[in-house]
Amino acid sequence: MPQGKIQIQCAEHTFRAPLPRTLHMYLQWISPIDTMRPTILRSCIAAALCSGISSTAIAGTFYLPTQLAPEAEARVERLFVLANMPTIKRPIAINDVIRALEKVGDKDPALSQGIRQYIARYNKTVGLTHMSAEAGKGSSSDHTLNNRRGQGTNSKFYGSLNGYWAVNDFMAINAGAIVREGTVEGNDVSLEGSFISLGWDALQADIGYRTQWSGPFQDSDMLVTTNAAAMPGITLSNSQPFTDFGIRYEVSLSRMSKSDKIESQADPSQDLTGYPKLLVTHLSFEPLEGFAIGFNRLLQFGGADRDQDPKSVFDALYNAKAADNIGMEGRDFGNQQSSITTRYTFSEGFPFSVYMEYAGEDTSAASDIHFGNSAMMYGLHLPVLPYHFDVTYEHAEWQNGWYVNSNFGDGMQNDGSMIGHWQTNMRKALDNSGGNAQTLKIIWDNYAGSSLTATLRTVQSDNSIAGGGVNGQELSLQYARAWGPTIVGASAINGENVLGESYSYLSGFIRW
Repeated sequence: MPQGKIQIQCAEHTFRAPLPRTLHMYLQWISPIDTMRPTILRSCIAAALCSGISSTAIAGTFYLPTQLAPEAEARVERLFVLANMPTIKRPIAINDVIRALEKVGDKDPALSQGIRQYIARYNKTVGLTHMSAEAGKGSSSDHTLNNRRGQGTNSKFYGSLNGYWAVNDFMAINAGAIVREGTVEGNDVSLEGSFISLGWDALQADIGYRTQWSGPFQDSDMLVTTNAAAMPGITLSNSQPFTDFGIRYEVSLSRMSKSDKIESQADPSQDLTGYPKLLVTHLSFEPLEGFAIGFNRLLQFGGADRDQDPKSVFDALYNAKAADNIGMEGRDFGNQQSSITTRYTFSEGFPFSVYMEYAGEDTSAASDIHFGNSAMMYGLHLPVLPYHFDVTYEHAEWQNGWYVNSNFGDGMQNDGSMIGHWQTNMRKALDNSGGNAQTLKIIWDNYAGSSLTATLRTVQSDNSIAGGGVNGQELSLQYARAWGPTIVGASAINGENVLGESYSYLSGFIRW
């Protein structure tokens, strides 16, 4: 990334060469498609179009952290509502934040200035973008904390680090790691945030441990979130939307953690050991300003002796009823989830945002296009209330059958935690009953350095045997105080799951 003044129009660069041998070997390791050999890598560094950033260009290959810097993330959510720019997936690219800042202008000077100061750390050729450390003490009965990559209440430490090197106009190296003591599987170190970005704004490849979040919700989603650790893989996407309709696409192929409960395709009576694959696709567009609609598809397949031929993958995606929902033990190709998401933002007068998701676990037995085991989520965000309050309410309701599958006995999980909605932490392991969950989050942010966040979560299971006899609930409080770019604070969590088991966690943290 060249040093110097910000340019309004990006310069064109073309690079034609095969991928380095190490990257090609990595692609073969995570992918069943042995012929995958990208050879053309073009790049165009996004221009910084907002006032207040005046040193170096910011590359579109960089992303904001997801569920790691809650104060900054809450302000960015607020910014996107004021900018009338509906976010429908994560991670959020820095160039999208820049466009939002330009649209908001001086509508909210304190909010804009705070975000400009935060993203200024992406201005350099080599930079550190995030650091955090948390020390805590929890209850003796271990409970997996929500959206914390598998961290449990018996954890005494949680830390994260992210940095980057913009090698040139078509390549950036992101380095990151998360340390979380006391995970379910004992894998306390994750390389989340470590990936190489190659390409240009129309086709960008992120190779490594990149975060995924498949919906518009702040607190969770039915498909992919940060409830489990990031998986190694490759993601192809456009870092800037196409046309005035804001068309975005994303395709990722990842390797999930080792499982000893993969049903043999040759002999369904046997369970084998292997690494399932996870294919996630996303397509979204904005037919009207302030309104976005997205389509998501998730396919778990492969591992051990299970079929992972590219043609079989294609057939399972486009003819799911015939290829993947045939109902014969061991013969279904894989495990699928799909969702349709929408988000509306209203920026004038009384700003707010409403968003929804309709999702399904596989297809209906009688139809090739209707969702089976459906789920419905909706949310409301009121970002600018009197006295510096910001309120979010989110609701989820699902039928039975989510996150479990006969082919994959460990379910839709990575490193011992389910990759989707946090409600799976509150119930018995592999409980496939229906239920509902709610989140109410209230933020007080005075922009003078202090913020207080209260989050109430509730869960109800439809199955009193598998889920337990009580409703689960959790209350968390977090206070943060800024000293320059550094934030210090404390948090307290207290809850009870649907099995009637209580848990708690107290911690102090420092973030930059």
